[in-house]
Amino acid sequence: MRRSTVLWFLIATCLGVALFLVKHEVQQREEQLASLHRQILASQEAIHVLEAEWSYLNRPDRLEALVRRHLNLVPLDTRRLGSVEMLPMRLPLPGPGDDPALPVDAIAPTLAGLPPLPVGRPVTFTREVRR
Repeated sequence: MRRSTVLWFLIATCLGVALFLVKHEVQQREEQLASLHRQILASQEAIHVLEAEWSYLNRPDRLEALVRRHLNLVPLDTRRLGSVEMLPMRLPLPGPGDDPALPVDAIAPTLAGLPPLPVGRPVTFTREVRR
């Protein structure tokens, strides 16, 4: 046999093996695609069922019956509400000429109607730096 015949035979054999491998890979990918498609359809069906259940459970008449049975809610009475006058007044903001280290005695008239400030140690925040 001539060298060119052997060379063409080897090339044809390599192409045949490569074609077989590519065909096998394509079949695997098609099976994966079909499996994923089935999973997607099953998930969509489950979502539709869950949405239907959610709609059924959140019916206003059902929720109203549950609230009446389990919660002791009563309508809000206007006597339970406060007024704006009951809120404590805001401290005045320091002006441009005010001393930032102003003692509390200087603003005591402003604090006359307010409850006393809580006494305790100040809270400090620290940030850890990780390297």
